[in-house]
Amino acid sequence: MTVSISTGSKAIDSVLGGGIHTGMVTDIYGESGSGKSQLCFTLCANCAKEDASTLFIDTAGTFRPERIMEISGSQLVLEKITYVRAFTTMDQMKATTKILEIQPALVIVDGLTYLFSTEYAGPERHRVLMKYLHELAVLAITSECAIVVTNMVRTAPPISVIDQAGRNVAQAIVPWQQREYLGSSVSLYSHVRMKLEIVDSAKSSFRAVLLQPSGKGPVPFAISVLGVSDIK
Repeated sequence: MTVSISTGSKAIDSVLGGGIHTGMVTDIYGESGSGKSQLCFTLCANCAKEDASTLFIDTAGTFRPERIMEISGSQLVLEKITYVRAFTTMDQMKATTKILEIQPALVIVDGLTYLFSTEYAGPERHRVLMKYLHELAVLAITSECAIVVTNMVRTAPPISVIDQAGRNVAQAIVPWQQREYLGSSVSLYSHVRMKLEIVDSAKSSFRAVLLQPSGKGPVPFAISVLGVSDIK
């Protein structure tokens, strides 16, 4: 049984303690273009190299089979992937039943909150999402598979800071910050949380920050035709 799956970057694998681990839910979030889907494709390719299967749940149409073949160097990699395109949260939640059917080593939910953000609002959105994540956490443990979810960010304004003249000077003190969308709910059932950040997209330079459990400082990585890798 596969115990960990390489991300393609030795630096990221190191801070994760060897890679993406089975029996855990790993939450990977960041802004658009920070490498979330590319990391998922690299994990699919590396999982197939170990002759293990993947369940890929796609909520936003991000799945690119040709990209996974490019990373792996073989079209046979697709035979190891069960693909589900979820158009509603009901599709997304029902897809998890396939974990018990096919017993994959890796489960990817690319776009965890994408559909929840459009179908639910307020406290109900948090409640339903937490119920879904709890089920994923239980399945990760009982089925001994690695579950990776990706999530988006929202730019949040700083808390108001009023000076003696009555002016809001918060933004001058603390700039607007990127926060994980529904992060307070996602973090409750995520065993591992990692943020991906863009350093210089033109030079394919990125970095990963392990937030839960707290680890070392940011580690750099690159994205090439062969997927996620270390910066040379």
